[in-house]
Amino acid sequence: MPGKLDLSTIDSVTFHSLHHIKNKTGPAVDIHQQYWNQTAGSTLKRFLASAGYDARSQCHILDQFSNLVAPFLGSSPALGEPQWKSFMTDNHCPVELSWDFHVANSQPTIRYSMEPIGLKAGTAADLYNNGIDEEFAKRAIRAFPGTDTTLFNHFYDYFNGQWTADKPEGHCSTMFWAFDLKESATTNKAYFFPGAVAHSVGKSTLDVVTDAISSAPGCQPENISAFASFARFVNVRRYLNLEMDILALDLVPIEKSRLKFYFRDRRTDFRSVTEMMSLGGRIHGADFDVGMSNLRNLWDTLLGTSGVPDDIPLPHNNHRTAGILYNVELRTNSTIPKVKIYIPVRHYAKNDSQILEALKGFLTDQASKLPDVAIDLNWAKRYSDCLYSILLVFWPLAIYQDVLWLTAPSGEEMLSNGLGVHTYIGCSIQSKGDLRVVAYVNPQQ
Repeated sequence: MPGKLDLSTIDSVTFHSLHHIKNKTGPAVDIHQQYWNQTAGSTLKRFLASAGYDARSQCHILDQFSNLVAPFLGSSPALGEPQWKSFMTDNHCPVELSWDFHVANSQPTIRYSMEPIGLKAGTAADLYNNGIDEEFAKRAIRAFPGTDTTLFNHFYDYFNGQWTADKPEGHCSTMFWAFDLKESATTNKAYFFPGAVAHSVGKSTLDVVTDAISSAPGCQPENISAFASFARFVNVRRYLNLEMDILALDLVPIEKSRLKFYFRDRRTDFRSVTEMMSLGGRIHGADFDVGMSNLRNLWDTLLGTSGVPDDIPLPHNNHRTAGILYNVELRTNSTIPKVKIYIPVRHYAKNDSQILEALKGFLTDQASKLPDVAIDLNWAKRYSDCLYSILLVFWPLAIYQDVLWLTAPSGEEMLSNGLGVHTYIGCSIQSKGDLRVVAYVNPQQ
């Protein structure tokens, strides 16, 4: 992935070829926007092209990134100024991209998440990144006039607290924003950290989220039974100390919206994965069994655990984002949540090359079971080629994982050198046990 670039080493031709840096009707962007356009923006550009987005869609999405998002990503690390410690990624990059493979051989969807950050955030002038969330949200809502803010307004008012110096959750982030990028439309999503409110009122995070959901528009007890089922599951397992991290929502009409609750389990054995994915047996059946078998196959190739018994954990790691991350998806009038696992390959895989090869092998095998799949529509290969192309373009400008290459390495050599490009591999079980796979990528190494 692009590294921390020295902008003074980049000639104007290279710079202008990477991204639009000026709105035709607006002022030229500043050096901070230039940095984010050249790192996260250029990676986004290559993702969109490799995923088959048409030129018109690419241009529209990249213009929105440059003019709406880049101004809210904080100061350029290339300038050596103090940086806001974003919880988005482990190296505090405020952007995370994802490539959603869906199932079978469907065309992928590109998404990205970001944390709104002020230019002075993390400095004495703005210790806690105050006020920038609201400013960004207003601009994003104006940029997408069809956005429904009913639920967003409720949860923003409920969770719009600020951390204090003690940082009870280990970070000071309060809100993320995300974009699901379809060629026909973009869906906005918001992510809140309820821990600040829970800490201030002396309640558990689950209790605070329960109160917030119960009082939300359109969330009467009779149509949020899926959340009640999840809450019961957690409450009888208090001894596990499951960490309730994030509440997310789509900015769409209430009847179409999803609430997602992210939680972390420090256990890393596959038996505990089965317990979480099934919510203690609440989710079951033939599709679930097939899906868990597929998940175990991918788990083993990603983490090198083939033949390891289900009750043996992964090597111990005490990082804040270690353990296994999950979310439960809640829709109105559904009785059982859907569960998604986020395998933190950043902490447990051997290197990024292993992760990529595991993805290619699993997805290619799944696609090979389908009739009439064209070789040139192998999206796993396109994803692999995309990552390699990004690394090869940027390797002269950056040191990847602190290794200085004396000659031009291959993309595979760079990925074999360490971890950090991939953050998570997300998986959810779909109809017939198909596994929906999403690769999450840190665009700044």
